Amino acid sequence: MKKVTRVMAAIAAGAMALTVSACGGSSNANGAKVNSDKTANDSASCTNTVKKKGVQKVTVWAWYPAIEQVVDDFNETHDDLQVCWNNGGQGGGEYTKFQNAIKAGKGAPDVIQLEYEAMPQFMAGKEQHLVDLSQFGFTDHKDDYTEGAWKSVQLGSEDKVYGVPVDLGPFVMYVRQDIFDKYNVKVPTTWAEFEQAGKDLKAAGYDGYLTDFAPNGTAFNIALFAQKNQNVYNYSASDPTKASVNFNTDGVKEVLGYWQNLVKEGLVDTTDANTNDWTTNILGGKYATWVQASWQTGYLKGAGDTNGQFRIYNAPVWDDSTPMVNQGGSAWAVTDQAKDTEAAYKVARELFDSDKAQEIGVTDGGLFPAWTKKLQSDSFKNMEEEFLGGQKLNEITIPTAEGYKGYSFLPFQTYAYDEQVKTFTSIVKDGKDTTSNLKSLDETLNNYAKQQGYTVE
Repeated sequence: MKKVTRVMAAIAAGAMALTVSACGGSSNANGAKVNSDKTANDSASCTNTVKKKGVQKVTVWAWYPAIEQVVDDFNETHDDLQVCWNNGGQGGGEYTKFQNAIKAGKGAPDVIQLEYEAMPQFMAGKEQHLVDLSQFGFTDHKDDYTEGAWKSVQLGSEDKVYGVPVDLGPFVMYVRQDIFDKYNVKVPTTWAEFEQAGKDLKAAGYDGYLTDFAPNGTAFNIALFAQKNQNVYNYSASDPTKASVNFNTDGVKEVLGYWQNLVKEGLVDTTDANTNDWTTNILGGKYATWVQASWQTGYLKGAGDTNGQFRIYNAPVWDDSTPMVNQGGSAWAVTDQAKDTEAAYKVARELFDSDKAQEIGVTDGGLFPAWTKKLQSDSFKNMEEEFLGGQKLNEITIPTAEGYKGYSFLPFQTYAYDEQVKTFTSIVKDGKDTTSNLKSLDETLNNYAKQQGYTVE
């Protein structure tokens, strides 16, 4: 649910180089260890207070908002297991810490929160540091989650699953309703109308920008390409020897050309995301819209006095064939260092598998659930958001989440994002040639894949 540029920035590239010394236990079909030491965590240090003494502990790293409340709920309702929670770092910090534990062969938690896009790097090549949960029957729970979330934890492998989905980031459009009302401009539903809205606002006297195209908005840009049915990153755990990149397509060129033109027309800004200027511009009314994941609400309403000014609408589409897309989301994964692998799986599966935990996550943590039971509940469908003027926002977000089919990421996603940002800065911000820069990006990333030992097709 977090901003990807902040989340992923600290991750070291080249995960294939990671090595690990195995703990005792048997191996599953992946080669990952299945351990069964029920007392190894007895002395583990926990941020939360474990109230039931003498009960087996399972260690968890997570940064979810309100996670300690969820942990307390689990511990209160379970007599066989107790969660020992620590914040291993937020996003990139946690991933770096996990990589260090992999290198050392110790120090990893039993269960770890990972963004969907970060999971492949811990399954890089022949390295398998996340446990396949199908061996514990988790595939029987497929229908408990949205299609897109489920595919995100399969990592392209139809018969295996490497995480328990928790949340999603339905791709929507935030609109400063007060600005559109003031200048009597129609809220756009297509990208053609989106451009026209920018022209109409400008002609009516609005002195801000229609929106911002942040070159460093990594996952945002992938979502834009996905709307054109362009899956630019390709990797599957079913064949971990292959990885490829394909940006140099007509669809990607069309998307980037569209935004490049809006910048040239002075309708769109190019301020980097997650900067002070960027936040000030959004909250200060310099941007009339913002296309982003729905979890952005949690960040906006805590950052300034803009209650009632924003509304959520469906993200603009190219035409009737434009698919629903997603930006962000995460899962619980069981690590190959889990002291008791089956107990770790039970915690991963059940931690958010209750009405109370889901309610805490939604109301206190700002999560958008991947759990279909919550999505289909009347309370979630009818939830009103004061920050959005009392809007029933999930009338927009639920169909988007349910329509999302999933897409893939690379085992060296951080490196790919860094190169992607450089290229998009050149194209959209600096006005450089689209085709030659995309061709160069493909060559750079595919050559890197080969250097890391992957076959590129």
